[in-house]
Amino acid sequence: MRSAAEWRAVLAEVDRAGLCAHPVRLRGLTLDRSSGELVEGGLVVACKDRRAAVCPSCSRLYQADAWQLVAAGLRGGKGVPPSVVGHPQLFVTLTAPSFGPVHRGDVSDDRPPLCRPRRGLEVCPHGELLSCTLRHGADDLAVGEPLCSECFDYRGAVLWNAHVSRLWARSSHRLYREIAQAAGLSTTELRSVARLSYLKVVEFQARGLVHLHVVLRADGGAGPSEHPPPWLDVALLTRAIASVVAEVGVPVGQLEGTALRRARWGAQHDVRVLVAGDEEDAGTIAAYVAKYATKTADGTPWLAHRIRTRAEIEHLALRPHIETMVRTAWALGGRRHLHSLHLRDHAHTLGYGGQFSSKSVRFSTTFAALRQARSDYVQRDVPGDENVPFDYDGEWRYAGRGYGHPEADTLAATLLEARLEVTRKVPESSRPGSRKGSQAP
Repeated sequence: MRSAAEWRAVLAEVDRAGLCAHPVRLRGLTLDRSSGELVEGGLVVACKDRRAAVCPSCSRLYQADAWQLVAAGLRGGKGVPPSVVGHPQLFVTLTAPSFGPVHRGDVSDDRPPLCRPRRGLEVCPHGELLSCTLRHGADDLAVGEPLCSECFDYRGAVLWNAHVSRLWARSSHRLYREIAQAAGLSTTELRSVARLSYLKVVEFQARGLVHLHVVLRADGGAGPSEHPPPWLDVALLTRAIASVVAEVGVPVGQLEGTALRRARWGAQHDVRVLVAGDEEDAGTIAAYVAKYATKTADGTPWLAHRIRTRAEIEHLALRPHIETMVRTAWALGGRRHLHSLHLRDHAHTLGYGGQFSSKSVRFSTTFAALRQARSDYVQRDVPGDENVPFDYDGEWRYAGRGYGHPEADTLAATLLEARLEVTRKVPESSRPGSRKGSQAP
């Protein structure tokens, strides 16, 4: 049985790693505070993984930082002037087109609507019914599964995911052109008087296709410190976005087994105008975007890491539809003319090879700046921490994964669950980063 001193050492190690589930062990030469000599020391630090399925503790910190990024871009702070609250601001959702009918569910309703009701008993060419009169709830594994897996265009779906980043890049450039044409300016002239800043995050639908959630803000030519021209309002932005969604596409090329030749946005898109100075509105959008920043492609740890061999797919506990998406991405990755898409490297993200969250330079602060501010704050407390007999400054090298004490994993998980339980008991309106909160979590 461990002594009280040993348990304090275990607790100190867990605390320094922030209750991380997969901490990183470091070794290096450090300065001993008591003797002033260089000694070999060890350190356990958090893994900093953004994905909740991999590390719940680190993902919560990442989610809090993502909340700060969005909130600062909408209402100012963290180096962004408060005057941005008066700039035109939109929350845009861009969807994927259909590659075949899938089972639908409404997780926001206690009584979801009927999935796909039809009057007749119409069947597909493979004999499967094209209707479903069930009500699929939040935990129903049928949601997202095709009504007929043979009718679903898996190759087209994977290729569409693989081209989303290019589609977004072309859309953002086209948005400038649409606005410039509406104002009677050239694109160069527009950029001298107005800038579009954004933060976007990727959401994977249950059907395995990417959606983009974009927080968009219009600034003056000098950036966030300057208001855009009066004619650049939310109405003009909304019209320009509708035009971009309807017209922009990127070539995919010809591939047997799919009708997809050009990647385009789905017909359904949503534009929400954000109310200037509405703290509740800004907090809600920030929380919504931050939630998706910590997801894997299917919300499970099975697709958290790159797949190295085809045999690995056999051992992944995936839904049939998602497994077929993974297999399709792996198979297409072997095609020579698709080599530039690196589909095997991105099979665990169903072909999508872009960042899960990204932003324009001037939208708000950065993750690096938030981490540095937090590190500086922690460093100020280190000299008084008797559990750390050496300085953090020094040359460190990777020494492995996991805690040094076998009981530390269980302790970290127990303390994190206790912290989450306390959070769940706090009223939502008083939680940091909630709809009515004004500070980050």
